[in-house]
Amino acid sequence: MQIVNLKQFKKTDRYKKIMNRGKENYEDIFGLVQDIMKDVRKNGDKAVKKYTERFDKLNIQDTKVKKEEIQKAYTKVSKEFLRALEQTIKNITKVHQNQIPINAQNIIKPEPGIRVWKKWQPIEKVGLYVPGGRALYPSSVLMNAIPAIVAGCKQIIITTPPQKNGLIAPELLVAANKLGITEIYKIGGIQAIAALTYGTEIVPKVYKVVGPGNAYVTAAKLAGLMSGEIAIDSPAGPSEVFVIADEAANPKFVAADLMADAEHGPDSAPILITTSKKLAEKIWYEIKKNINKFDTQKNIQKSMKRYGLFALVTNIEEAIEFANDYAPEHIQIMTKNAQSIAKKITNAGSIFIGDYTCKSAGDYATGANHVLPTGGSAKMFSGLSVLDFVRLVEYQKCSKEGLEKISKSIQTFAEIEGLPAHKYSCNVRFE
Repeated sequence: MQIVNLKQFKKTDRYKKIMNRGKENYEDIFGLVQDIMKDVRKNGDKAVKKYTERFDKLNIQDTKVKKEEIQKAYTKVSKEFLRALEQTIKNITKVHQNQIPINAQNIIKPEPGIRVWKKWQPIEKVGLYVPGGRALYPSSVLMNAIPAIVAGCKQIIITTPPQKNGLIAPELLVAANKLGITEIYKIGGIQAIAALTYGTEIVPKVYKVVGPGNAYVTAAKLAGLMSGEIAIDSPAGPSEVFVIADEAANPKFVAADLMADAEHGPDSAPILITTSKKLAEKIWYEIKKNINKFDTQKNIQKSMKRYGLFALVTNIEEAIEFANDYAPEHIQIMTKNAQSIAKKITNAGSIFIGDYTCKSAGDYATGANHVLPTGGSAKMFSGLSVLDFVRLVEYQKCSKEGLEKISKSIQTFAEIEGLPAHKYSCNVRFE
């Protein structure tokens, strides 16, 4: 890994590539996505099965997971996994219960006789997309489902790609079952999002779809959103970690966290910004020394080459400025005054403070959510939370006296906007 000067690096084409990471050229795939979405909308489960056979090479007749499959899954998971599951569920639940918004039932009286108030209501039907197939992410079941449960969603549906054997990984089934979710479908990719968006004979239609996925899944979510059929969370892409470190940082820790992010896939983005060239060299040495320990080393190598960056800055303020411009999914601060620096980070999915707040802690067990905005979208999106599963419903009530106090304003606006029936709907109450 070449260690570059950040100011000089900003003048290069590679800088533009890094800043535009994760921004897939959806134009190239959107035609395919729309065709599949239309087919599923028209032909339902028949189309879903067709695309599962085409893309996953599986002929699955019963896409809905049966109770027997869930029960059998418990015999295939370890006691260690069950213990880890219990602790993680407890922590995620605690964190997300603290996110429940206070019902905005304070009644506002803008005029005597007029009352306006709001109430938080859960989204009744939600779909959770959990990556699967070749990968195994029971943690994503927890991160997607627990906020929905805490919010009070009545119907929670999971879709996830089946494994090569046509089954769902037992760890995913057990994780879902521990949360009381039994409506699980062996469907992945575009066809899964389409089924959730429009509904099929087997898969119910939902009102919102959340969860990470590849470019095709993200494009399908965007297509569903544009159709007006569903809401979505954020258009999440490949994983990224941004480390700000000074001479006080432990190079072994930094190297470990960079590799932890890089192993997600070849499009991951491991970024190191430091004031110390000596530290950067030590970190790179630790990576080279340890990378062969991991079966995921090819992913680490490819992501380091494609979107990785080791850059030097003259001071921490320069690092902070770049961090807020980059808007990383994860940012780790490993410096002398990590807490004070963290306060200056405005654009990030999740901020990890100090040497012992490793990336994997946030991915799994602190209770914080790991479904986070990527590709710079942290400038306008938040990580997944209870707020993604609720919406505000507004109430208003006028007495006759209250309406009379605002009647002239109503008449004026109605006349200006050329809407005489609006004026009449007010005036008729005083005839």
